[in-house]
Amino acid sequence: MEYMDLLSRLGVSSAHPGGFQATQRLLEKALKPGDLHILEVGCGTGKTACYLRSQGYRVTALDQHPVMLEKAKQRAEKEGWTDIEWVQGSVEELPFEEGTFDAVYAESVTIFTDVPKSLSEYYRVLKPGGRLLDRELVLYTPIPDSIYNEIKDYFKFDKILSLDEWMPLFDQTGFSCDRPSFDSFSSHERAIDPTEIQDLDISALFDMEVVEGIVKYSDLMLAQEQYFRVCDFVAEKS
Repeated sequence: MEYMDLLSRLGVSSAHPGGFQATQRLLEKALKPGDLHILEVGCGTGKTACYLRSQGYRVTALDQHPVMLEKAKQRAEKEGWTDIEWVQGSVEELPFEEGTFDAVYAESVTIFTDVPKSLSEYYRVLKPGGRLLDRELVLYTPIPDSIYNEIKDYFKFDKILSLDEWMPLFDQTGFSCDRPSFDSFSSHERAIDPTEIQDLDISALFDMEVVEGIVKYSDLMLAQEQYFRVCDFVAEKS
């Protein structure tokens, strides 16, 4: 079972390091207040999109996985949000006009794509002065080739970029981006949000393919976390 299929089967709402509390911190730190139109790419089960809507923003949310989008729509309906625009599509070929959005929001999404291509698409759909907020995995220290290749194969990464490799890509795209600090890959808060447990499809744990997928993830990432860090990139379209 591929990683994205595993997440969709479980209904995981905040799969990135730090969980939803890290999401809230990044939004509070870097999202300008006001009447903004925000695009969330890789929206998953819609938790962040619904939160953004609850804060008064106009929200468009995109994901290429139909199961994720269906779960997101169900969440929005349950929470009473009827005006979020849900779009199935590719991050590398965003189906929006140039200069549409005030902000683009991504978490552990860009790394799964052709990074320069996705950054160019984010830049294209942003208005002048618009911001990209992107929380991504970075390679912190050299990793043995055998482990590195296995991780890339499982997660379908082309490459896990170091911070020194990420930064020039923002510059080359046209973004202004300050160098971020490192967060620990293991910085999941110990106080788990009860709603994240409620979101999980517990019945999936009776599926041996799902269980094997969870074990595989633990072996590949949690056991190798010393090689990774996470960075909050805040980039502005000049």
